Amino acid sequence: MERFSKTTVIILVIYMATAMIVSPTGSINAAHSAILLCLDAIIPALFPFFVCSNLLISLGVARYLSRCFTPLTKLLFGVSGSGALPVVLGIISGYPVGASCTAQLYSTGNCTKTEAQRLLAFCNNSGPLFILGAVGIGMFNNQKIGVLLYISHILSAIIVGMLFKHYGTTPHTLSLPPSVPNKPASVFSGITDALSDAISSILKVCGFVILFAVFTSVLPQYKGHEFIYALTEITGGIKALICCNQLGNFLLPAISFFLAFSGISVMMQVAGIVIPHGLSLKTYALGKILQGLFSFALTYILQIVFPVASPVFMPDGNIYTYPILSPRELFATALLCITFGLITILIMLIIGWIADKFYDE
Repeated sequence: MERFSKTTVIILVIYMATAMIVSPTGSINAAHSAILLCLDAIIPALFPFFVCSNLLISLGVARYLSRCFTPLTKLLFGVSGSGALPVVLGIISGYPVGASCTAQLYSTGNCTKTEAQRLLAFCNNSGPLFILGAVGIGMFNNQKIGVLLYISHILSAIIVGMLFKHYGTTPHTLSLPPSVPNKPASVFSGITDALSDAISSILKVCGFVILFAVFTSVLPQYKGHEFIYALTEITGGIKALICCNQLGNFLLPAISFFLAFSGISVMMQVAGIVIPHGLSLKTYALGKILQGLFSFALTYILQIVFPVASPVFMPDGNIYTYPILSPRELFATALLCITFGLITILIMLIIGWIADKFYDE
C-alpha cells in the first residue's frame, strides 16, 4: 500500500509538472488567481479566527467553557465542555478553523485524543459567508437557496457529531500531551504563541489553495469532469456543476454534498494542521462523507417542503425550479447516494491513508 501511494503521488506530480511546462499560461493564471483569492478573501476571513481561537485556548477560556458546557456537550457529542469552542467556531467561521481549534485543544491538554478525533468528525464546516454569500447570492442570485444549503449543512454536521458520540474507548479524563503545562499562559506569551500558530496555519492553507488551483487547471476537460473538479476543490467545482446544468432535481443536493464533503483541497489543509499534532485524518474523512450524504438527503427534502418563492436564473439563462418528486425519483436518489457514497468512501480512505503516511514520515 505504501508503494502504491508513493507511486500515485509521483505520477500526479509528474503529470502536473508536465502539463505546466506544455501549457504554462493556464497554470500561471490559476496560481495568480489563487494568490489573489488568498489575499482578498482567505487571509482576511480566516486569520483573525485562527488568532482568536488560539488565544482563547492559551488564556484558559477553553477550561472555563469545559466547566460550563460539559453536561451539554457530553450528552450530545461525548466530549468535554471545551469542545464547545471548535463547534461554535466551526459553525460561524469556515474551513479549516474548526480543525485548527481542535488540534490546539488537544496539544494544550484541554481534551483527550479520543475527544479530539470525535470533534474532527463534525466541527470543521463551511462558513455562512461562503454558503450564503458566495453560493446563494453570488452563484444562484438567490439568498433563500443559501439559507437552505446552510441549514442542511449545519444540521448534517450535528447529526454526524451525535453519531460519533461513542467513537473510541478512551475515558473522559484530561490527558495532557507530553511537555504541555496544564495552566493558562500569560497574556504576552499567549498573544505571541497565538500569532505564531495562526501564521503557520494560514500559510499551510494558502499553500494548499494555490497548489490545488494549479492542479485543477491542468485537469483534462471531459464529460463529467465537474464531479472530479468538485471532489478536488469546492469553489470552482460548484461553479462548474451550476454551469453544466445537467443535474435537474439533483443540482442543489449535489452542491450540498460537496459543501459538506469539503473537497480534497480542504482535507489536505486539515491534514497539514492536525497530523503534526498527532491526530489521525480517518475520523475526519469518515465524518465528512457521512455529513455529505446527510446533507444531500436533507437538501433534497427541504427543497420540496420549502420551495423558493421566486425562480432562480441559471448562468445559461434557464430557470431552475423545485418540482414535486415521484417515488421512482426518490428511489433513484437513494441508489445515487449509496453508489456515490461507496465510491467516495474508497477514495477518501486511500487519501487519508496516504496523508497519514506522508506526515508520519
